[in-house]
Amino acid sequence: MIKAIRVKTALLCVAAFALYPLVQANEIKAVVSDTNPVPYAMFSQDGKLSGGISKQLIDEVGKITSLPVLYLPLTRARVEQWIASGKADLGCFLSPDWVSKPKDLEWVGPLFYSAQYIVRRSDSKPNRQLSDLFHKRVGTIRGFVYPELEQAFAEELLVRDDAHSLESNLTRLAQGRLDAVMTVDLSYGYVMARQQFGVSLSYDPLWTKAPALYCALSPKSSHLAAIKQAFDKLQQQQFIENIIRPYLPANTPIDAS
Repeated sequence: MIKAIRVKTALLCVAAFALYPLVQANEIKAVVSDTNPVPYAMFSQDGKLSGGISKQLIDEVGKITSLPVLYLPLTRARVEQWIASGKADLGCFLSPDWVSKPKDLEWVGPLFYSAQYIVRRSDSKPNRQLSDLFHKRVGTIRGFVYPELEQAFAEELLVRDDAHSLESNLTRLAQGRLDAVMTVDLSYGYVMARQQFGVSLSYDPLWTKAPALYCALSPKSSHLAAIKQAFDKLQQQQFIENIIRPYLPANTPIDAS
């Protein structure tokens, strides 16, 4: 009798493990790196994704597809490989210009255009061209790519100084430890509306066209068609414009290209 119970238990365990991949397949696996600045992603003190535009957008995709969303807290360096390999279904607010193999991914968008800012202390000269930054220490976000500046960084014409957050970079700028800080309109508008840095800060728009932001989808995702349809519906409803508008600095157009 005991032997029969053990056999039955073993068979139930095997069946459970056989069903596990099917259960896991019935969810959307989304990557949101903790290096994503506010308001794109917001994390609780224990490191869990708690809010932000990424979560609002992907949660809505989950509702439309009737699929639960599992958020994967990956480092920035692993995002592309996980989406391309099918370990993750999607990641948002990326650009084909920021990944090494854009043709290995499917792209939804552009969702909107994000103006890039060079922030400085108000008592310093504006930065209107690349040469204005030469020999300056520029605050950047660890793991981020800055296509307009990468060559100058490589040639040591300006100094890249990484931090984990925009708040940290702006604090160092106010303290005189940085000469300028790279950021984007949404992040700058969000932080400046909530925090004071003790000195007057100004920003200069980057001299190049505002980049378009997309969501990257895995070609190997079993939910690829459903996710694409969900994004089509959200764009028709202007859902994305509505969730980003509160974070924009005054007089900033959403669709500037």
